[in-house]
Amino acid sequence: MSSETSEVKPLSEKIADKLPCPEGDIFSLPTVADLTNMFNEIAQLPGKLEAKLLEMKAEKENEIADLAKQLKNPDLTDEEIAAIQEQIEEKENYIEHTILGEIKEQILEVIEQITKFVDTLSEILSPYWRTDGQTRNWQKEARDAFAELLQEFHTYIPAKIAELVGKLIPAMPTINIFGLEIDIIKLVTSPNYRKELKAQIGGKQFVTQIKDIKKQLAELQKKQTNPDLTDEERDELQKQIDKLREGVIDLEKLREEWVGKFFKLIPEEFRQFDGEFGVVDPDAQAEIVWKYIKTEIKEWMQNWYVKAWEKLISIFKKIWDLLGLDFLPVGELLAIMEMDIGALIEARIKSIKDKWKNTKVAKKRKIKKIAEEIEELNKETPLNTEELDKKHAEKKKLEEELLKEMEEFHKNVKEKLLGINIFGFDILALIGGVIDSTAKSLEEEISEICMTLKDFKSNWHKKIMFEWVKIVKKFLSAIGLGAIFEIMFLTWCDFLKLIGMPMGVNITATIAGVISTVQSKTESHSKQGGDRGSDEGIAYATGDGEVTAYSVSSGTGTVHAFVTAGTIPAGQENAGDPLVTEYEDGSGVTISGNTVTFDTAPAIGAAVSIIKI
Repeated sequence: MSSETSEVKPLSEKIADKLPCPEGDIFSLPTVADLTNMFNEIAQLPGKLEAKLLEMKAEKENEIADLAKQLKNPDLTDEEIAAIQEQIEEKENYIEHTILGEIKEQILEVIEQITKFVDTLSEILSPYWRTDGQTRNWQKEARDAFAELLQEFHTYIPAKIAELVGKLIPAMPTINIFGLEIDIIKLVTSPNYRKELKAQIGGKQFVTQIKDIKKQLAELQKKQTNPDLTDEERDELQKQIDKLREGVIDLEKLREEWVGKFFKLIPEEFRQFDGEFGVVDPDAQAEIVWKYIKTEIKEWMQNWYVKAWEKLISIFKKIWDLLGLDFLPVGELLAIMEMDIGALIEARIKSIKDKWKNTKVAKKRKIKKIAEEIEELNKETPLNTEELDKKHAEKKKLEEELLKEMEEFHKNVKEKLLGINIFGFDILALIGGVIDSTAKSLEEEISEICMTLKDFKSNWHKKIMFEWVKIVKKFLSAIGLGAIFEIMFLTWCDFLKLIGMPMGVNITATIAGVISTVQSKTESHSKQGGDRGSDEGIAYATGDGEVTAYSVSSGTGTVHAFVTAGTIPAGQENAGDPLVTEYEDGSGVTISGNTVTFDTAPAIGAAVSIIKI
């Protein structure tokens, strides 16, 4: 590198060493802000480096310009002129060979590293990472993907548990939301199914046609540049282009109507900006629809769980009564689900909305009146230009005032929503504080805040229910559902590993005199053991038609034996159902110590529960 030095201060940046990955249970999660801000530290580097390169180049160009001014001094000697010209040449060489050569090459290498990192991340998160394939906004793409990934984690675990529960009672059916038949288990297990649902909401059939037509347009426009075309050929091409453009406009309108149909089905309190905060494009509307559907699925699942646990207790009432466990806190869970988040939001911002509506109507009425006056003045002969200018200025002032008041309205609504407290948590804490990004519009931010409240309600319901599930571990283990706990205690880190996420961030971005980076250590906690409940005194096995002896290795008290004859058919889940049989010593079994020996081996597939209590 040249000996030429730069006075431009080098960048000093921090890059996280890995993805935020707190261990612990299902509620020990990073926030969207944690993930997005970590990503933004990396995603913003290419722009910063390119800006730094231009800054260094501009600095040298200014120095050259200053030296060029010195050459205009008529009193300079030949030696002084030669010295200045030598300095100019050195700086020009520094720009060409060092700044635009060596340094630019090193910057491009760093940008390539970052691009590969983003590409890898987007590929792994492809079910959640949305891009239009044309313009890229890494920050917005990542924020949306991380937000959905966190939501997916809260859906993934309950859905996997539902798969296990479905072995004993009728499985979770498909549900209908906004006219869409959604298979909840498939939603979790099949990324393509999720993509198709999202594409359906976003009007994929129209998007595909629009892309095809735009491709045809590009080809025709390229043909138009041919200098050998006759006027007639050029006119014919223009007619085809105009027709294709009209087709695009028609399809875009159809897509807007399609997406709008779903969007209008969202309760008004969760699309507060609709007609209030401005216009949101179909892509953003489709994304909001999908997020709302996910919150509805979570609520539906939570309600299904309450019924499922009650049904399991009813089916295996003999085992439940023997264990003497606490019943599901139905009252508390019901109170959570009955909390009206929409009413909470509306009450919080109603006065602001009402004030804004009155202001908006009054201002728009004045603007309309002045526009009509301008129209009348334009009809006069001769034109009163002085009065016209005055009216145009008056109209412009009112429009600027309206815009300013709308911005103030936006700010006030956001502040009010961020002040909401739910279950002892404020909304700012739930979304993880301020996100270092301009990736989302205010309208989408407000929608996200509202959706976060609704989503957290379901998460809190799940937290209360999971705390109860831990207490009844003995019961679940006794009926063959002990594997639930392996799923229930999956951590965020476990989940990321399951989807193949690279945990480390291996980016080297240090260039002498340009940028120095320090890897900041991401806080990590040891995996919490936690109170996972007890299954002491419980043994469970599946009969094979040959084995007659089954043992329990722990517990104190009396040994009890139960056999459940396979899967419980729908309609036969009532208490005391003969499918669950209890055996007593000397009546079909012999109990000796911790071992139960059946007179007749339990049938293939029969569930054998041995309990010592």
